[in-house]
This record gives sequence, C-alpha cells and structure tokens, in this order.
Amino acid sequence: MNPPFYAFAGGLAMGCGMVAGWGAVGPAVAAGACTGLVLSRWARDYADRLDAGAPATARTLWASLAAAPFRPWRPVRDGATAALLGLAAGVPAAGGCAGFVPLMLALAALAWIDARSGLLPDALTLPLMGGGWLLGVQGPVAAVGASALVWAGLASLAWLYRRVRGRDGFGGGDVKCLAALAGWLGLQAALGILWLACVLGLAGAFARRGGWRRPYPFGPCIALAAGAWLLTTGAVQS
Repeated sequence: MNPPFYAFAGGLAMGCGMVAGWGAVGPAVAAGACTGLVLSRWARDYADRLDAGAPATARTLWASLAAAPFRPWRPVRDGATAALLGLAAGVPAAGGCAGFVPLMLALAALAWIDARSGLLPDALTLPLMGGGWLLGVQGPVAAVGASALVWAGLASLAWLYRRVRGRDGFGGGDVKCLAALAGWLGLQAALGILWLACVLGLAGAFARRGGWRRPYPFGPCIALAAGAWLLTTGAVQS
C-alpha cells in the first residue's frame, strides 16, 4: 500500500467519525433539554417531601420525578436550565464522547437535588457507579478498582476527620459520587475533579452568607468540576 492510500483511508476514517459524532448531537441536546425542563422541579418536590417527613429512599426520589412535570412552571428558570443543559450535553457528543452524556445529566440531577435537599441519593449515585464500570473509559476490572480506592480513601479520611473534630466534614453521598466518577473516568481524573471541587467549595464557602463554618452541599461543586472536565474533553476532541 502506498502513502496516498494511507492518507485516503485516514481521511475517510476521520470523516466517518465526525459524521457519527455530529449525528449524536441532536439526541444529546434533546436529552439535556428535557432533563433541564424537569430538573429544578424534581429537586424542589424531593426536598418538600423530605421536609414533610418522607424517608430518603429510592421510592421517594422516583415519586418526586413522576410528580415533577405537574409542579408549577417557571418559564425563565426552567427554560434557561433546559437551554444550558442541552448545550452542555451537545459538546461531548460533538466531540465523539456521546457516552459521557448520561454521566453529565446524572451529575446535573445530583447537583440540583443536593442543593435543594442536602442529600446525594443512593438511588442515583450507586447506579451511576455501576454504569461507569460498564461504560467508562477503563475496563471493568480497572473501573471497579478505581472506585474501590476512591471510596475507601475518602471514607477513611471522613472517619478520621469525624474522630478528630467531632463532626462530619464529608458526606457519604459525596464519597459515592466521587467513587462513581473514578469508575467512569479513572483514578487520576477523579482526583483532579476532587481538587477542583475543593477549590470551588472553598471559594463558595467564603463568599456565601454565614461563612465557611456553616455546612453546605458539596455535590454541586463535584458536578461543576466534573462538568468542566467533560466539556473540556469534548471540546478538545471536537
């Protein structure tokens, strides 16, 4: 085979990859927009149910999702959320990373729910972790190992902090969410996301009313940091 053939074959493969990538943009944008339309109402309904005494179980979470479309509509907020999430979901799809779209949408749901209720439900974090073992960038064995390392390491640090300070410094849902990210993206990416989330969390803690001593949900910081990683990866590949 001569060099012109290699050039032709390489160009053909690149063109096919671009067509496949852009063909996934429409469904990704639609999925992001649909998720954005119900996201704030879902989180609000879930928080209201917990405040009313409902248990923080999977049944409560999915009942809130079923009731979300019937909650009061806020056109500006819900429309803006749908537009932003649709755009965010389209970037990795355009870059050939359409497999990351479910991860991004799940992280957005976790961020909204944690911001409203202070919880990262196991009904979302645990299936997200299992999905990473099957669909992530690593093989299943490496993905399980990365999740286990992050879970064990962060849970140990949380236990040590509780012993020393006498209060929680890191929630169990945060540990599971980062362990899920390690399964999806690898150990190094998860540690980088944790570092960026801590930077965002510190900035937010000092800027918010009540200062850094007042507890605050860390899930939105994790989701923002992971979203930045996913969008950067998708944009670079595109």
